Amino acid sequence: MEMTTVDTLATPNATIRTSPTSNAIATVTDPVVLCTTDERYAMPLAVTLISAVDHLRVGHRLCVYLMDAGLNPETRNRLQSSLSQHPIDLHIMRANASELSELSISHHISHTAYLRLIADRWLPPDLDRVIYLDSDLLVCDSLTELWDLELRDHAVLAVPDVACPYVDARHGCPNYRKASPYMACLTPVRNHRELGIAAHSLYFNSGVMVMNLRRWRSERLGDRLLDCLRDNRDHVWCWDQYALNVVLAGQWGRLPLRWNVGSHAFEYPSIECSPLDVDEFAASLQQPAIWHFTTEIKPWHYHSRHPLREQFFAVLDRTAWRGWRPEKPSFHLGRWWQRQAVQIAKHWTISYRKLAAWRAPEPL
Repeated sequence: MEMTTVDTLATPNATIRTSPTSNAIATVTDPVVLCTTDERYAMPLAVTLISAVDHLRVGHRLCVYLMDAGLNPETRNRLQSSLSQHPIDLHIMRANASELSELSISHHISHTAYLRLIADRWLPPDLDRVIYLDSDLLVCDSLTELWDLELRDHAVLAVPDVACPYVDARHGCPNYRKASPYMACLTPVRNHRELGIAAHSLYFNSGVMVMNLRRWRSERLGDRLLDCLRDNRDHVWCWDQYALNVVLAGQWGRLPLRWNVGSHAFEYPSIECSPLDVDEFAASLQQPAIWHFTTEIKPWHYHSRHPLREQFFAVLDRTAWRGWRPEKPSFHLGRWWQRQAVQIAKHWTISYRKLAAWRAPEPL
């Protein structure tokens, strides 16, 4: 496999190249994937990509464009070594994120999260679409299915965010009374009225998207998304997702839930508490296409209790990080109390919302 490195500061666009020594040559029928990573997410990215090629249809390859937002040479070599024995054509681009430095970040999110918004600037100009994948996924089905979908005129195809699937759940969620106590947020776009976005609109997660690059370029969506973040900085919640759901309101196509099953799906105590169609929610848990390790605590963190944790490590052990496991951190009273406070706040929120939901009228 040929590793292609493109310096984005000098070359704004790259041409797809494949290895002349490969028995199988990547073609337009092979999925083309975009990922962004920094030093913290290189290891789980290896898991994401290897799990993706594990489920490719026979004879297919994966063409990967990777926006490198700060890998050190050792980590970059480990990532390349992990992927070198798989049907992957890897193109690494050094991302210049300087114009993103003013945008807000918090918790486990860095400015790397915003790179997906302007990725069209560095992708090949003749590439019409790309599958964007976060670096914290476990793929369980063939990405060729996503690649073959009709985009029509949609700017993106994406999955409603199971943690907060409506712009305003009080107006959009038909199962509001049972589901709302367990949602991460009831109104992820708090100023939706001022923006003219219908309260009952679905809200999507940006961790898995099929991006329409023709529209991204022709409508300068990257610039508009960054402008949205700057103009609404006092209302931004969930970083890049805010801008995507505001600028692309009414312009995105819905993918089945199974293509982006977030960790928050396990926060609902039963299928009957699902904020979305109960049958589809159940099917997404039984036959997921992509598990998404959302939330701040990831499977590779010591205190994680994610039910897919062992599956993550099973794939990790096929990479250059083979045998790596998180070390038990030394006791720190401040961090211990922070974890307790998070749990107390969560239980209080659930109790309060249960009371508020039953006192509220049925959603419109």
